[in-house]
Parts: sequence; structure tokens; C-alpha cells
Amino acid sequence: MTTLARDPKGYYAVLGLDPGADAEEIRAAYRQRVKVVHPDRDPSTRAREEFRRLIEAYAVLKDVIRRAEYDSGMPYEAGDEGDFTPLPVACGTCGSLTAQPRYVVFRTVRSYLIWVKLGHLDGIFCRDCADHAAAKASIVSWLWGWWSLPGLVLTPLALLANLFGGIKPRRENTRILLRQARAFLGRGDLVLARSLVEQAESFARSPEDQARIAALLRATDGAAFGHRRRLKSRWRPGGRVFLAQALPLLALPVTIAIFALIVTRLWDRPASTVSPIAIQPATVGEIRHVAVDGLKLRMAPLPGAPVLTLLDRFTTVEVSTSTDNPDWVGVRSPAGIEGYVETRALYAGSGARFKTEWCTDNRGPPPIAGEILSRRVSGDHRLLLHNDGRRDGVVKLKTLSGSTVLSVYVPATFHIGVGGIPDGTYRIEYATGARYSRGCALFIDGMQASVLPMTVTFHYQSATANRSLTHIAEVWLSPQSNAGPRPLPLPPDRFASDD
Repeated sequence: MTTLARDPKGYYAVLGLDPGADAEEIRAAYRQRVKVVHPDRDPSTRAREEFRRLIEAYAVLKDVIRRAEYDSGMPYEAGDEGDFTPLPVACGTCGSLTAQPRYVVFRTVRSYLIWVKLGHLDGIFCRDCADHAAAKASIVSWLWGWWSLPGLVLTPLALLANLFGGIKPRRENTRILLRQARAFLGRGDLVLARSLVEQAESFARSPEDQARIAALLRATDGAAFGHRRRLKSRWRPGGRVFLAQALPLLALPVTIAIFALIVTRLWDRPASTVSPIAIQPATVGEIRHVAVDGLKLRMAPLPGAPVLTLLDRFTTVEVSTSTDNPDWVGVRSPAGIEGYVETRALYAGSGARFKTEWCTDNRGPPPIAGEILSRRVSGDHRLLLHNDGRRDGVVKLKTLSGSTVLSVYVPATFHIGVGGIPDGTYRIEYATGARYSRGCALFIDGMQASVLPMTVTFHYQSATANRSLTHIAEVWLSPQSNAGPRPLPLPPDRFASDD
């Protein structure tokens, strides 16, 4: 059964609205109309009468309870008793009569970067319309509430309040339920009337409301005996709309935790421990690699024993001999030299993979074109370097004994002149590749090293020598068709052996 809103006293007509107008439209119409008929603007008797009617209409329609009573066609003021029988209160949204109407306020939050606007959707609802209003208010808050610092706090609070049925003011809901109880009592439905009175008891706080409840309970005593049809409350949380609102809220902490994990990057933090390092004993035939720079390979498993050679970091060795002392172990170097080293200086596995990881972590900033990576001595001579290939390169001038005098970075397609070369005879080595690592003096990706099968000699010319006879040496990193001898391959470790 439904009831249509009516306008028995013409209150909607005074504001120029239809009976179905919402609260915002009523406020806007009142503000606009009061400017026209205010006595300060129009002192006529007709204007004063319209102003009085406007104030009376707005006082009723702005109050959701009084408006519901007015729409029912028979207003019922608090304190009216006796033979008065009101009409049942209808849902303010769909207009249907419901045995359990509630006045509910749903919160909305709108953020504007630095400030927040709090709003609400309120009215007298049946349960279905209340669910729809809660979903609408929550959607507004989800879309607009998060975009400011206050909104990050207020939005979850509003969403939780809407999830559990909104805010139900006690005084208004007591009045609604008591009116509804009197309406059904007037129709002779004692069971339904008593159930509504009992629901009103949970809201009532004032002595006046409690006195009216007591009177209605006495009037419905006949429904308290025998078989009784109880009215189940429809306002407990649950249903599809509740689930639709709850799922995003349940996912919110998980989303925040994932975002915090991404920001803090906990997986990149080194694990700390206070436990001592456990040194595993080495077995004969096991492959290990050197974990420190300049590890001394000694003739005997003693700290003061003569040194046979120095082993660079990441050098792969083979365990050849076990000792009585677990702190020392006999190894064979890649060059075939056998000796003893401290066990704690060796890590399990080949050093190639660990070296690549270390070189990547210590790559440093990429070199610029023509950057001198190392220089040990200086002079007056010059050298032209040509890199016509598609891979970056590093050129080294080494003495015949293998010491690097100069190292320079030559990117792909660059032609660079290098000065400051001293007198002497040098062997020229170069390497090409991608992603140069300053920590290892090597290319991480696709490195290829070569050595020219000839030497270059620089010597001083006297000031009286003919400058036209001066020749500037040139080096090509890519083979030339008209060139003589081609470069020879060189192991990458040997290329970086003295860096």
C-alpha cells in the first residue's frame, strides 16, 4: 500500500515546489523567496502575510519528522493524546508504507586538497531505500573523500558509519515509532502496535517519551499474552548492499599494507644478525672463489709462511689439500700454483657469477666521452682513437711489462684525440661492450677484449725538427679493410689485471 505526498496547507506552493522536492531544493527555494517578500524590501500588508506563511512553511518542511507528518495529511504534535489517530508514516523516498520506518543520517565526505566538506543524506526510509541511500553516500565518499589529509581520517569513519546503518537520532526515531504505533493501534492491530512501542523503547531517553511508551504498552497489553506474532527488526546489518560496502573496506588495509611495503622496500634492506659466521670445512676437489682483495697464497698453513703469489677477488680456485687446522686449506690457483690460504677468505662456488653481481652493484655513473679513466704519468704526445662500431670501448696504453699508463673511454661512433702521453713504447689493448663498471674496470654485458699485435713508440723531437714530419698515431677499435695485422683476442680478466 502506498501514500502520495499532499499539500493540505499549501506549504509546497508557498515555496513554489512540488511535494517531492528534496531538502536542498527546499532550502534554496526558501532563500530565494525570502529575499522577495521580506518586510524590509516590501512593507505592504500582502508581503507581510506572505512572509509569515513562508516562515511557517519552511519551519515544517525543513524538519524531516514534521514534514513526514505534514505529507501524511494529519500532523501529530508531541503531547496529542486521546482519540486522535494519525496516519502511518511513509518512506520519504519511495512513498510506501512500512511498519518499521527510521530516520537515518548517512555521512558524505568531499575533499578539496587542503580542506574537507562534510555532508549528509538524511530522511525517513524503509530498509530498502536506506540501503540505497547508504550505498550512494559511500560511493560519494569513496570517490571524493581521500584527496586531502583530513579526508584520509574522516572518510574511513564515514564509510564505517554508513556500513552499519548510518546514524539514527534517538528523539526523531522515538517520535516516528510512537506515531506509527498509534496508527496501527487505531487500526486494531495490537501485535504490530506493541512491537513498534518495544522498538521505540530502545530509542527513548526523555521522561516524556518514556511516559508515552508506558501508556501505549498498557493499551496493548492484550497482545502480550498467548500466541504472539513478533515483528522482526529489519535494521540489522546484512544483505547484499552491506556486503558490497564491506568488501572494499576489508580490502583497504591490505591495499595500504601493499603500498607501504612498496614505499619502504623492506626486501632491499640487509638482514642483520648477531650470530657468529659459521665456516664450513672445505673438502678436497671443491670449487671455491676468493672473497677478499689480494689474498696471499702461502707455502705452509701458517700466518708467517712465505707468500707464493697474490690472488685477486673472485678468483676461482680448487681445494687440493685438507689440513689438521680447519682455519687453513690447500688450494690450486688457475695458474697451477698450489699453496695454502685461510678458509674464511673463500666462498663456495665459482667467482664468475658473484663477480658479475658485484660489478653491477658497484657500476657507478657511466663515463663521459673521452674521459680519462686512469693516468699514471704524463707527457707531450698525442694519440687519435676511432670507434666506428656500435659498442662502447675502453683503450689502454700498457708498458711492455704490463703496467697501464693511460686508460680512456671512447663511446660508439666517437673519434677522440688524447694528449699527455709520455715517451716510451707501449702495447695497446682495448675492450668493447655495454654498461661499463667503474668498480671492476670491465663491461658488464657482452665484453670483448683485444690487443694490437704491434707496439707504438713515442719519442721527443727537437725544436728544430720539421713539424710537417710530425706524425700523430691513430688506433681503430673496429678492423679496417686496408689495415695490416688484425687485433688478437685477450681474456677480459687480463685486460683489467692491473686496475
